Amino acid sequence: MSHFSKINATITDEEAMRAATQRMGLSLIPNGKCRYYYGTERADLLVKLPGDYDVALMKEGDHYSIKADFYGGHVAKYVGADAGLLTQSYAVEKAKMEAYKKALAVTETKDGSDIILTFTDTETGGQMIAICHEGGKIDIRTQGFPGQSCMQFKDLEAALGNLEEFKPTMEMYEAEPINGAEYIRDALE
Repeated sequence: MSHFSKINATITDEEAMRAATQRMGLSLIPNGKCRYYYGTERADLLVKLPGDYDVALMKEGDHYSIKADFYGGHVAKYVGADAGLLTQSYAVEKAKMEAYKKALAVTETKDGSDIILTFTDTETGGQMIAICHEGGKIDIRTQGFPGQSCMQFKDLEAALGNLEEFKPTMEMYEAEPINGAEYIRDALE
């Protein structure tokens, strides 16, 4: 392993949220009217739910905050307690979008309530594994990257949210292998 990271997903990307709601069988409506027990309110983005209540995403600077009436369990039935399933779905979709930008191969598996994404660099065979937990916590580990080449994924990790922890491993400090032809060419110049 080259390094481990812990990230708390931050909702910043409308396109990724649209993919997340579609994944959950819901729809996302810009400037929608969010229904609460106590009335309605205009939402920057509205997650339309069946029944009487919805979820509002309100723009706060560079990110969105989630606002909903969680009393009685109606909203949680569709998006999880405190919208944890919605945030997890967002983290998965945002991670996949960022991986595709880097031309990484992506596989998705499920382990209990966790969704595991494996991103493979087809050139090096190195992998980045992202475990997306309900609630938006993401555990990341990289493996198979010599030296500090795993750091090419720091921008991908940063796009997912707030970095809470970063731990390099011994693999990160190992020297990168030298291509023999490059070594000879460099020595002759």
